[in-house]
Amino acid sequence: MNFNPSKNKDFYFEYHRIGSKAFRDKVRFYEDNRSYVGQLEYSDRIDIDLDYVLCLFEIGKYHKFLSKADSLIEIVIMNNIFDFNGVNIYNDLLFKKAACLFNTGQYIKSEKVLKSIVKIEPENDLARSLYGKCKRKQGRDWYEGAKALAMVMLISALSIAFMELLIVRPFYNEYIATISSMKIFFLVSGILSLIGNEVYLFYVIGKEIGYKFDLQEFKKRFLK
Repeated sequence: MNFNPSKNKDFYFEYHRIGSKAFRDKVRFYEDNRSYVGQLEYSDRIDIDLDYVLCLFEIGKYHKFLSKADSLIEIVIMNNIFDFNGVNIYNDLLFKKAACLFNTGQYIKSEKVLKSIVKIEPENDLARSLYGKCKRKQGRDWYEGAKALAMVMLISALSIAFMELLIVRPFYNEYIATISSMKIFFLVSGILSLIGNEVYLFYVIGKEIGYKFDLQEFKKRFLK
């Protein structure tokens, strides 16, 4: 296609007229008119490419986002681009890359990116939270084993409570104290095991990316 500055500029303005939240429409328009992108002025091309890749993330095109993210991160670094649409674009791209890696099952790679983010932004709670999810998703033996044991204890406590209500109290009054003790033992053990499991996970995460006990995140683990 011959270079046409007027047509290319029309493409640039038409893209931005679509609307900031019309992610799918912008992705479709970009991909239908890809030939014009490479002929834009350098700054306009960066602007369009950055917006396009952010739209890919918003509509869940994680693999496609990952295929373009590294080159755009390099461009952002080389051109000293700090702000894009009111956000720190370097940090934003890094976090979205980590989120895409997480959503595509690449948990170890996601962890590495999240560690880099936490070094830059120690108070980034989103990165810390996602790092914890990476740890859980990897199905570590100690975490999954303790969680399974806790669930067995809680189910046992519930079963004993039903047995006490339906059988022991009506027919075997003399065993109420023993059964109640067993019920309390399994209930307390199960709850302590769940809490201890989460506390230990927070310890592991803190050891790897710096200690910061997030009480709200801890509460959400048990209230969700």
